[in-house]
Amino acid sequence: MDGLIGVDIGGTKCAVVLGEAGEGLRVLDRIYFPTDSSRGPGPVLERIFAAIEELLARNKGIGRPSAVGVSCGGPLDSAAGLILSPPNLPGWDSFPIVRLLGERLSLPVFLMNDANASALVEWRLGAGRGASDLVFLTMGTGLGAGIISGGRLLLGARDLAGEVGHLRLAADGPSGYGKAGSFEGFCSGGGIARAARERARELLAAGAPAAFCRAEAELEGIDARAVVEAARGGDREAAGILAEAGRALGAGLAILMDILNPERIVIGSVFARAEGFLRPSMEAAIEAEALPLARESCRVVAAQTGESIGDLAALMVAAHGAGLSLDAGSGAAPSGLPSRHLDELAARRPELAAARGGVEAAYRTIAAAYERGGKLLVCGNGGSAADSDHVVGELMKGFLLKRPLRPALAAAIRGAGAIVGLDPSALLQGALPAISLTGQGPLATAFANDVAAETVFAQQVLGLGSPGDVLLAISTSGNSRNVVNAAIAAIASGLKVVALTGKGDCLLDRLAEARIEAPGGSTAEIQEGQLPLYHALCAMLEERFFGS
Repeated sequence: MDGLIGVDIGGTKCAVVLGEAGEGLRVLDRIYFPTDSSRGPGPVLERIFAAIEELLARNKGIGRPSAVGVSCGGPLDSAAGLILSPPNLPGWDSFPIVRLLGERLSLPVFLMNDANASALVEWRLGAGRGASDLVFLTMGTGLGAGIISGGRLLLGARDLAGEVGHLRLAADGPSGYGKAGSFEGFCSGGGIARAARERARELLAAGAPAAFCRAEAELEGIDARAVVEAARGGDREAAGILAEAGRALGAGLAILMDILNPERIVIGSVFARAEGFLRPSMEAAIEAEALPLARESCRVVAAQTGESIGDLAALMVAAHGAGLSLDAGSGAAPSGLPSRHLDELAARRPELAAARGGVEAAYRTIAAAYERGGKLLVCGNGGSAADSDHVVGELMKGFLLKRPLRPALAAAIRGAGAIVGLDPSALLQGALPAISLTGQGPLATAFANDVAAETVFAQQVLGLGSPGDVLLAISTSGNSRNVVNAAIAAIASGLKVVALTGKGDCLLDRLAEARIEAPGGSTAEIQEGQLPLYHALCAMLEERFFGS
């Protein structure tokens, strides 16, 4: 393993991260502190040095890091190692961050635009894995992009490749990048917040306030997160604002598809939280604007690395600059794909080999959620309900491997048991958190009787799911109404969806991040293929988290 230091410099906060690279990137420790940009770069640099010293002091076992990466918003001159007065860092005028860090630490230091660094993270560790032509959109407070073309990161003549937020989508409209009607003005978190404030003022003046702003005093506190939460709560005004942002997003993506012809566009931050409200109008705009071949060859997906992307991006700058090999993800996407289970399955059941890519994609999605502390929800009808319970059984206890408790957890259980003279620690195993939505009989029957049977699973997703979790939706047809409704509720709540279906076009295919397709001409044949496929998936997850 190669030790690395990452420094993520933002206008509001900075992060200093200690990590290592081997099979992916792993965050070992981190320190956050407010940037306080009004004081200029000097005090911030001293805080960075102090944080590095503290991290190294409390992690002496890993040895001396081999490189330092600095991720920062542009404009930059990465070749010269200079930060060139970003709008959110006043006073950082041609600031030689690389030279100053290198002299103090006696280590190689590398600098990169944060959008480019995030693009590398998603390309090598996240939702962009396997693509050679990819665009990553930040869609955070602002809107920037990193572009991978032919397997290489595009920088441009002055480190400005990917500044797509400056594109003008309309003659007039919300302002971003100092330009009215810009891509950033319509589609960034800041742009959505501005549009929401304008609409809230209109509604307050009309005496019909929106759920996200009940009084004038709340206007300045409106942000994109509040709009998304209001939309999830059923507020039509909030949903309309997001739909308009989705329309503009689709128009911007159509331009990128036509010019760059990527095979994948990965979008972070706001998109990952509000995909269900943005996607319908986004896809309609893409359908209307993009060249048919360009849109058919491109898949638009949410980023997988979530809130950890800033830390990983800073480490990625160090790893990329030092030329380190990253074979698979860790901390964002899974570490070391346990492919032997799929090899064995293909040898035993050759007809299932075609589903390999779907199982691998499902593994990456679910493992990434587990890495971030998330859980798996599973649902299906009839035989698929039994399969839902079966999957949960393989994940919540030992399947093929022994799963000893972590020593600290075992000690804590022994300590708690001493209160009553019992020690159950030797009788417990490590678990991967999973919940079958088919096992909630009293709730399901009450909701089916009082409200609607077709939304029983969706209701449970709303109550049990959290952003970053995954829903495994099992349906042989891929069109079971209550399972599809659960997937819709999942996306709207910030969950990823993995579908386990038969082959062919279906509704779940349009909603799922990953899809496993079992062959078969009848329900029984499809289910006979699904069982060994999800067994392989469960074995891969178990090996990832409990293998030696």
